[in-house]
Amino acid sequence: MSIDRIRRLAGFAALGLSATIVACNKGDSNSASGMFHKDAPLGSAIASATGDAMPDPCTMLSANEAEVYVGVLASPPYRADDSGVPTTSGEACMYRGTDGRQISITRLKGGGAAGQILSDVPNAVGGALDKAGAGNLAAATHRVMKDVPNGPWDHATWIPGGSMMVTKGDDAANIDVTAASGKEDDAASIARQVVPRFGHPLDYDGATAVASAPKPKAHPAQACDLVPRAAIEAAIGALDGAPTPGDADECDYRVASADGPRTYKVSYTWQGGQKNYNMLKHGMSTLGSAMGGSIPTGAMDSMKMDPNMSKMIGGLMKMAGGGGPGAAGAASQVGFRTDTTLKGPWDNASLLHGTQLLAVKSDVMVAMDLQSADYERAKALLAVICSRL
Repeated sequence: MSIDRIRRLAGFAALGLSATIVACNKGDSNSASGMFHKDAPLGSAIASATGDAMPDPCTMLSANEAEVYVGVLASPPYRADDSGVPTTSGEACMYRGTDGRQISITRLKGGGAAGQILSDVPNAVGGALDKAGAGNLAAATHRVMKDVPNGPWDHATWIPGGSMMVTKGDDAANIDVTAASGKEDDAASIARQVVPRFGHPLDYDGATAVASAPKPKAHPAQACDLVPRAAIEAAIGALDGAPTPGDADECDYRVASADGPRTYKVSYTWQGGQKNYNMLKHGMSTLGSAMGGSIPTGAMDSMKMDPNMSKMIGGLMKMAGGGGPGAAGAASQVGFRTDTTLKGPWDNASLLHGTQLLAVKSDVMVAMDLQSADYERAKALLAVICSRL
């Protein structure tokens, strides 16, 4: 699981999750969250409607106002691109707390057109799901977005997980609290401060503040060089070949075992790790919202792992990997369990439904795919990695 994939899923989790299920099974790259990419049809339409030159988004909300939602700021608010990278021409303003919580405000023009495009997304996603043979999921897309009344805006749309798009005349803004509370009430409260400033911006220069923006943690050019091989093998056993790099932020470690080959796929987010971690946590509640309410995961999390159940889950995991040979992963050992209380040399860590391990340390997020990994050894490897951060 690549970090780019994590970011796509977290951005518009409620929409992206349904479509990504289809994308994974059908090989369709037109996921719902991808529709918002600047090169995708919807993204291009929004870009055409809004234009390229945006007013400074940091003039919409003051540092003191932002601290209500993220705590004490790690730096003055600064302009950034849509990936959160500081840049003087960025269309977003980042408000980052010292504990990793973060909100962002993206300023747009062409408010009416942007609002209409956003309103049309459920139909577009539902149609894509129907075409992909997942019509049973299409109805859920119409429960994802909802109108927010009673504000100083012409139109406001809440996307669970969550972000809010607000429009007023020709102006628009996207308020993203996914990496803070993820709550609609917080996004709406910020929107009530932002909208009146479309025509009356604060006196502030977010471009100048880029110079003092937090810097990414120093790290090797290739992720496989972060931890010595001896330390890796102490955690998961003798490697079957050299570590294999994916892109610069990914590394796979292969181990032979009595149960078959195991692969420990590790990805890193070197900056904004706490943000990504929070986004994924909120994405779980987003799924519940998309499906019409809270999803009762307790029953799934506490599945009894008798031999028959273990064998069944192992078979499912192998099928998910394409049916090829290989050891069944952690879910065959612990079930589809979620645990957000993991203890170790990290700031926060979670097991998500037996298929992913996530940890954040010093604002670096480490993500591990458990499809064919032994759970206890995966945790040991996670601890070794986080001890180096």
